[in-house]
Amino acid sequence: MTPQSLRLVRSIAGTIVPMVFISCAQAGNDAVQAGQAPPRVIGKDSNWSLRLPKEDKVVYRGVVSFDGAGVGDQKLNYPAPNAIGFLAGVITHGLIVGSVKDSQKQKLQEAADKVLLPYQSVLGSYKHPELMRRALEKTSAGGSKKLVESSEKPGGDWLIESATVFSITQDQTAIILDNSVSIYALNVPSAAAYQNTVTVVSLGKEGTDLASFWTANDGEKLKEESASLLAESLDIVLSEMASGPGKEGIPYKTVRYFEGKTEKMERGQLVSERCGRVLIKTLRGGLMSVPARPGAATAPAADCADVPSSLK
Repeated sequence: MTPQSLRLVRSIAGTIVPMVFISCAQAGNDAVQAGQAPPRVIGKDSNWSLRLPKEDKVVYRGVVSFDGAGVGDQKLNYPAPNAIGFLAGVITHGLIVGSVKDSQKQKLQEAADKVLLPYQSVLGSYKHPELMRRALEKTSAGGSKKLVESSEKPGGDWLIESATVFSITQDQTAIILDNSVSIYALNVPSAAAYQNTVTVVSLGKEGTDLASFWTANDGEKLKEESASLLAESLDIVLSEMASGPGKEGIPYKTVRYFEGKTEKMERGQLVSERCGRVLIKTLRGGLMSVPARPGAATAPAADCADVPSSLK
């Protein structure tokens, strides 16, 4: 390692190491403060508002696998054998490897996003107000609800903020929603009473020209499916808040499901099975609603719609 590189490494270590300790101390303080304000449970008939994000355009991307985003053997000769030099070398190595991985992931995502090319005429004009209005009409949880502007003062008892990213599978048979949700009690607006990420995978569609299926009639099928996924994600988090804590003791199991035509698996706690869908709490604490595998027993109810005959 050259003297100039060594100075850079030590400079990075001198900057990052204090930041690590500060971050850890801050996290500890936040945890103490969080312990003084336990999460509240939302009432089943509580009124709530859904806030529009500041960004107008709905985000879509192509489903991508990052399994190939490796960096091979990135070898680095660490500086002199002392604790500071070794730590600085490890930090620098991590930064280099992370930068290479990020670049590879960006290229993979750009390639995956080519699946969206037939959808540009629809996606270019699909905005959050339309998406969220459709979704609110489909939600069933809570009492009265309304959509509010990002700068508008909300009404009711609770405020929901939702950050959505939709993904279309490469075979174009399914849409996946990743929704990062924060819920605030309006009498305590400074801290979120609930935060989580909900993933909802649509049931796979059949057909030979799925781009035409999704984009026909100004993208009506795409818009309706997306709104249904958002509505389901909101119902899931509101239901979890209404029921309160209670996931302790539930055994973990591996759930197999289909993401379009691709079989996937997720390990987590089984929360519910209904209407041909399975809701699980993942090892990371997030929530996932996925289509049940054909032949699975999911106790369809009389009010369930669009449940495949194989699941009834």
